[in-house]
Amino acid sequence: MKRFEDIEWDPEEYEKWYEKEPGKTIDLIETECALSLILPIKGKKVLDVGCGTGNFTRKLQVLGYEVVGVEPSEPMRRKAVQKGVRCTSGLAEDLPFEKNSFDAVISIAAVEFFKDRLKAVREMLRVVKRRGKVVVCFITGPWAEFYKRKAREGHKVFSHANFPKLDEFSKFASAMKFCLRTPPGEKVSIFDENTKKPAGFVCVLIEK
Repeated sequence: MKRFEDIEWDPEEYEKWYEKEPGKTIDLIETECALSLILPIKGKKVLDVGCGTGNFTRKLQVLGYEVVGVEPSEPMRRKAVQKGVRCTSGLAEDLPFEKNSFDAVISIAAVEFFKDRLKAVREMLRVVKRRGKVVVCFITGPWAEFYKRKAREGHKVFSHANFPKLDEFSKFASAMKFCLRTPPGEKVSIFDENTKKPAGFVCVLIEK
């Protein structure tokens, strides 16, 4: 497995995912899921770990939070900065911040690429203030299987992913929320969120 910073991320291709379907609707579904656990935040300072091009970081900025992104990939980090995101280089397992620096920490679809997920969670808890929130979201269920198939076919990014099992995070969880009920290959709809279909995305709340 390559180091996160050595994966051949293409920021332009990454951005296109959010601009057209199904990515556009998937982003809405996943955003609602993440925000439902991270909000409200007692304070203004938020850390986005593995922020990519700043997609979710910008959403928190629009809501009025002071958000810092951490992103090891230089091309992705440069794109985030172009979008007005304050972003620094760093790895989840060794965050370049003092303890108790943030009111909340979030990580969206990045843990799939962390080398040591347990160490990363410990780092997120180290830098968040007491009674602060850590929310970690990742791909699961049928969507994880979909991307695993892409990996076996040689996808340049997902061939380096390692999808978590729920029990890796459930033992830390104060709450969990599942979403993305439309399976791969079907037209994604927000109305499927009320069905009993298996979820493809999960957000885990960890409180310090």
